[in-house]
Amino acid sequence: MSANLVSKSKVFQFKYENNICIIDMNDESKGVNSFTIEMLADIDENMPKILANDKLEGIIIKSSKHNCFAAGADISIFKTFTDKAAGERGSKELHRITNYFANAKVPTVAAIHGTCLGGGLELALACHYRICTTHASTQLGLPEVQLGILPGGGGTQRLPRLVGIAQALDLILTGKKVDGKKALKMGLIDELVPENQLYEKALALCKKKKGSIRRLPSSLGIVSSMQGNFDMQKIALEGNPFGRAVISKQSRSMVMKSTKGRYPAPLKALEAVMRGVEIPLERGLDVEAKLFSELVISEESRSLVHIFNIMTAAKKNPYPKSVQEKAKSLYMDPLNQGDASVGVLGAGLMGSGISTVLAEKNIRTAMIDKDANGLQRGLKSVSNYFEERFKRRRIKWFERDSQIYRVSPSMNFSTLKTSPIVIEAVFEDVKIKHDVLKKCENAIQNDNFIFATNTSSLPIHQIAAAAKKPQNVVGMHFFSPVPKMPLVEIITTDKTSQEAASAVFDLASKMGKQIIVVNDGPGFYTTRILAFQIAEALNILAEGGKIEDIDNAMEKFGMPVGPITLLDEVGIDVGEHIIQVLFDAFSDRLKVPNEIENIAKEDRKGRKNNKGFYCYIDNKKDKPDSSIYKHFSMDRINFDHKEIADRCVYVFLNEAARCLDEKIIKSEDEGDLGAIFGLGFPPFLGGPFHYAKVLGKKNVKEKLKELAQKHGKRFEPAAYWDF
Repeated sequence: MSANLVSKSKVFQFKYENNICIIDMNDESKGVNSFTIEMLADIDENMPKILANDKLEGIIIKSSKHNCFAAGADISIFKTFTDKAAGERGSKELHRITNYFANAKVPTVAAIHGTCLGGGLELALACHYRICTTHASTQLGLPEVQLGILPGGGGTQRLPRLVGIAQALDLILTGKKVDGKKALKMGLIDELVPENQLYEKALALCKKKKGSIRRLPSSLGIVSSMQGNFDMQKIALEGNPFGRAVISKQSRSMVMKSTKGRYPAPLKALEAVMRGVEIPLERGLDVEAKLFSELVISEESRSLVHIFNIMTAAKKNPYPKSVQEKAKSLYMDPLNQGDASVGVLGAGLMGSGISTVLAEKNIRTAMIDKDANGLQRGLKSVSNYFEERFKRRRIKWFERDSQIYRVSPSMNFSTLKTSPIVIEAVFEDVKIKHDVLKKCENAIQNDNFIFATNTSSLPIHQIAAAAKKPQNVVGMHFFSPVPKMPLVEIITTDKTSQEAASAVFDLASKMGKQIIVVNDGPGFYTTRILAFQIAEALNILAEGGKIEDIDNAMEKFGMPVGPITLLDEVGIDVGEHIIQVLFDAFSDRLKVPNEIENIAKEDRKGRKNNKGFYCYIDNKKDKPDSSIYKHFSMDRINFDHKEIADRCVYVFLNEAARCLDEKIIKSEDEGDLGAIFGLGFPPFLGGPFHYAKVLGKKNVKEKLKELAQKHGKRFEPAAYWDF
């Protein structure tokens, strides 16, 4: 250890071995290495000293942090970028620091094990060589666009020069990650080694490359000289202005299709790459810094950073450690040790989806259904999911088979005799739920099991009323399709034990879900606010609005699908039932047109029977079914799209605020998470509460008062808007 190398941030260790400087990262204060201002200052102070050593023969930067090289910049840094000038300075500081590694006169090697993302990968890209492990935890990527920014530490300039424009854009514009095998194939890394050989191989690479450093080309014209990263087809396409123009046009088209132009970051990143490859690297870095500065202060970025922060906070189990430990020993340990299985009641769309996700996370599942044909369909759904993943080469054949075999189908409740947790996913009827609850109580040997009911609207206390131990009944609201939808809404009553809630929180975490914990009430949080929005869309329809105008207006606002399309997707029969449950609870202000009942009586169930508000051809949505208008007395008129969006959005915001007033949700952050991950509220707006603050709570209240005068009590401002 050199006496003059001191880590003030206490993250780095510096040592010399055979004249090679080893820089080891390990931030013991965090679970991952993430770059803070103090860490960057630490590198800035020590690198000149290292490079001034006359005997220096190479530099290796590595990490002794478990399964993490570096996860990028600490998000708190973004708060320091208060204007464009600050953002540009921040990016240029990153360039200056990474340039220590890029411009060194001795070989610099990034020895990568575990996650290497964002600024972590940009640091590795600045090194002359990269070597990483074959371990499954080793993932490389530039996910900055997911935070509404672009890579600001040289990523938009160095990556295209290393792997080519098309491959670089594929990573930068999507934010996706690649494993070591893929990274080697695309030329992102130089060697792939077992974890126990990483350090020795990095030392050997440093020695081998002494005196023959490979540097990135300054311009695209000499990109073909790089070792093995470019085939002739790439050179032909990317090595001339016409080919680059084609790539740019295709990439822009892809971005616009996926973002509808609502997210500026991918377009700015595309601009940074395409402008950068035409000019020397140093000038390209200036372009990157300027475009980074424009994005980092944008509302879209602030919204996406807000989401990232609240997502991270929500991963922590909210219950006391003593409660967590007790819940773990009672419920999770038997599952983790393979001594028991989770019971899933119902083999329909929800039950089979829940069983699929459990099996994918290596949790044994007993899937129960009263109907043999239904059970067979459920098992086929599970098998199809894993077969599809196998065909796409996401899993091996033995993984496919072992995951399928983790689901044990049965028509007998005795299969559940050792299950510590049962997830009920039967029809939305209290009597049916009471019946299966009793059967579980009779079949399960341990009367302390948890009964987690997957209901979207029925109050949990009504279901728990029939239980021997109501403290062990909890709501666990999944969203369809379960393998794709990220949210689980955990619902507790005033009798639910903390141990039961903690156990299902841990189970949902193990399933990889984003979680909110809410209090009991009709429709809880997500279903309640969505029902008010869909009811408002139906009110507009009853007033003469057109199906396509309503959906188009909400899609233009930023929703993934319009409310009428959504009603077809979930099923008109299901939607009518949910709205009726909520109408019984909120009849003083929830207005629902009578026509919806007549529509449902026509056996219109939406997509599932190809008969809904839309026509369906080969199970694909076509044009609106105009015959549905016969149920409405009003002729069709041209509603203003802004009026449609205002009514549907503001009733949604107001009901979300009422849920906070009534303590259904405990915080604004939970409200934002639930709306985004459960209902598809536009992420670029940051969630209903974040969006309301951007609009200004006072302005929202005034708009609600205006709408209440025109349309009634549902728009009367909640108390939240006064504070």
